[in-house]
Amino acid sequence: MTRALAVLVVEDDARLREILVRHLERMGYAVRDAPGASRALQLLEEAAADVVLSDVRMPGIDGRTLLQLVRERFPATKVVLMTAFGSVDDAVEAMRAGAYSYVTKPFRVEEVAAVLRNAAREVALGREVEGLRRAARGRFSADRLVGRSAAMQRVRAQLLEAARVGSTVLLTGRSGTGKEMAARAIHGEGPRAGGPFVPVNCAAIPEQLFESAMFGHVKGAFTGAHESRQGFLERSSGGTLFLDEVGEIPLSLQPKLLRALQEGEVLPVGATRPVTLDLRVVAATNRALPAMVKEGAFREDLYYRLDVLHVELPSLCDRPDDVPVLAEHLLLELADEQGAASLGITARALEALSRHRWPGNVRELRNVLERALLSSSGRAIDVGDLPPGLGGQARPLDPGGAPADGGLMTLEELERAHVEKVLAAVAWNRSAAARILGIDRRTLFTKIQRYGLVGPLRAGPAADLEEDA
Repeated sequence: MTRALAVLVVEDDARLREILVRHLERMGYAVRDAPGASRALQLLEEAAADVVLSDVRMPGIDGRTLLQLVRERFPATKVVLMTAFGSVDDAVEAMRAGAYSYVTKPFRVEEVAAVLRNAAREVALGREVEGLRRAARGRFSADRLVGRSAAMQRVRAQLLEAARVGSTVLLTGRSGTGKEMAARAIHGEGPRAGGPFVPVNCAAIPEQLFESAMFGHVKGAFTGAHESRQGFLERSSGGTLFLDEVGEIPLSLQPKLLRALQEGEVLPVGATRPVTLDLRVVAATNRALPAMVKEGAFREDLYYRLDVLHVELPSLCDRPDDVPVLAEHLLLELADEQGAASLGITARALEALSRHRWPGNVRELRNVLERALLSSSGRAIDVGDLPPGLGGQARPLDPGGAPADGGLMTLEELERAHVEKVLAAVAWNRSAAARILGIDRRTLFTKIQRYGLVGPLRAGPAADLEEDA
């Protein structure tokens, strides 16, 4: 059952206070009242309130001072100020000081009710995010894939079902949709949760080192093998092996991987005896494996061995209703990571985020919010903290890569545009793009992730796409 919004009315006019309390109670709110700021602070110490609705001009401690004290002592509580001496300047100043909203007397009760309805929606959203945050502090679970859309509810149900069985799972979807988090949820919800979870980015391992990294080697197996080393398969025994970008596994080594999965044992490089394995495999890709099989770029028998259970992760543009709650959740994570206080995000900013297409999916949203959190500097994130053009069309560029509208680009915008242009010119072949840019593949890979760049979803060598996270 949803808890009613807890409202504390602070008003020295007893008659007005009584009217407000009576009307707000009829609307279903849990209302307490106080004749002044001192009593209001006592009541907040006894029990928290979601919203404080306070007069500005009161004897003793006035409403603006109460606002400051509430922000310091009860940061989760929203404050709405009401005054008979309102002006545009007063409203702006109150909002800058951290007020949630501002109403001017005389007002109709319906006006206050409208403000409280908006506050109730944000409080409900905050409660949902806090629940997700608590889940995130524990083991990985399907609840960590944030979203209330039908698509995400279906995905969570599929992950829970996959966790209950030991079959191999293939996760597909565009880059940045959260395939590794889904894999961790399968591991965390299943009987192997106490074992290791070993993520392997198949695209980041040089081909000449792939066999040793995946299958391990014994001392003296090759030049430089000064000691025996376990491969990823052996290290994940008793737990889950996550093969990210599985379409990048060298074709020559796919038979050895298939045998290891079928027989439950692996032969390290240079060894004479196989090592027994006890593992569960979850694979992920943003490439079209069936098309790769037809082209001979991926073994058919390995594909069917991996694609026992199939879960498709939806793109963020296909579930725009999930953007607000996901943004709130990511802001809490980012604030925790950076040791910063997040004062939330305005409704205007959330609306702008919801309008954006998010080609880079959740990874792109996280990058945008991280930059916005830094630029907001101790206040709620607003539209002005978001990148130019977010929620609409990006600024058009002329053939030289500069804004066609005559504006100047930041160095970051210029680099992003150039990297994307080079990748498009070579049909997203990362090796070719790295050579043109004069950087190594790993550096290019980092830039693709940083800027949330996404190429075409297709099979074959041209589909050299970035890693999923």
